[in-house]
Amino acid sequence: MSNGFESEDFISLTDKAYQRISLAIANLELKPGETLTQDRLAKWLSISRTPVREALRRLEQEGIIHTVPGRGLVVKELTIKDVEDMLELLRLLDPYCAYLAAQRRTDEQARRLAELAQRLMRAAEERDVEAWSITDKPYHEIILEASGNVLLRQTIQDMRKRLHRISINSATRPERLLACTREHMAVAQAIVEGDAEAAQQLMRDHIEAMSASVLTLIRSYIVPIRGERF
Repeated sequence: MSNGFESEDFISLTDKAYQRISLAIANLELKPGETLTQDRLAKWLSISRTPVREALRRLEQEGIIHTVPGRGLVVKELTIKDVEDMLELLRLLDPYCAYLAAQRRTDEQARRLAELAQRLMRAAEERDVEAWSITDKPYHEIILEASGNVLLRQTIQDMRKRLHRISINSATRPERLLACTREHMAVAQAIVEGDAEAAQQLMRDHIEAMSASVLTLIRSYIVPIRGERF
């Protein structure tokens, strides 16, 4: 029978496996179309197969990987059309989410958001891409949480998870990192100040800039190397 400590250890290892595999997919270390096996990933992460299996189950539920008959679990491929469709949806939903967050955020949420925005800026100034990438996720999670709309939060989370391997590489490119961070800072400030109209417009501007950067990255770098599906 497992005790509390073992249960906590298992959860920790599952989270570790999930985060590491997610990052490897985002960084294209695990390439689109690549088959994932529990044994190989467990050996790579130096952990047992059980937390790896749970991590893969989460990634499959999120649509990051999927089951292909005869091959097993495979990193899901995207097309330019897939990305364009998801970016269109984010252009509609993310600004409204920021609008609601500015109206509904608690003092604690405002404090955490401001703190994370400052951490993003420090990481950008130091060109610490790993720290920036780690901080970006909770930054967006707080805005989604502060919106108070569960369905809106789930929809945006789904789109961002599917886009992550493209959007994070776009945001952290040297020519985009500081500008992207300033956009994050401006959105955070508007939400902290409770200015819903400004938060909505600033988030809209951010999504437009992100969309342009993502599509440029795909068309100029990823597609010539990997083809239409990536």
